[in-house]
Amino acid sequence: MSAQEVIDQIVGDSCIELFSDYSLQLRAREAATVEPEVPLLYCGVVGFSGEEMRGTLLLGTSREPLGRTSPANDSSLREWIAELSNQLLGRIKNKLLTRGVNLHLSTPIVLRGEHISPVGRAELVPLAFTCDGGLVCVWLDYELKPGIDISKTVTLEDQMIEGSSMLF
Repeated sequence: MSAQEVIDQIVGDSCIELFSDYSLQLRAREAATVEPEVPLLYCGVVGFSGEEMRGTLLLGTSREPLGRTSPANDSSLREWIAELSNQLLGRIKNKLLTRGVNLHLSTPIVLRGEHISPVGRAELVPLAFTCDGGLVCVWLDYELKPGIDISKTVTLEDQMIEGSSMLF
């Protein structure tokens, strides 16, 4: 598998797992059909850097997935998309760590608007998912250090599982 295929798999799996943990089942959607009939209203943006890789993750959703996954009725959708973006990149970070790539994450920012669509390089195509009445898209714009092979996994002794905690 190419580095792009590995990263697409990691990002797609991480997104599906994240929303599943909040009881929302996502279905993959063809990239060619991303022009949403349901507008993307909220986007969480998180930057990341490391010796092997750097870039930006953008998680965009319509209102439906946010409302259905928010654990507290009183939390704002703005805060929730920031938290979901952070959790998604954390999951991606954990999976990349098993491939020898260590990332440092920045604080998420939130964009709100109507029909948000990043303008990027021609090859930057979002991974798109649908749920009943909603749309979720993930863009991962990254640069991988030349010569880095992420096709193989490495063994980590102290890796934490998403949702677990460490006391010290």
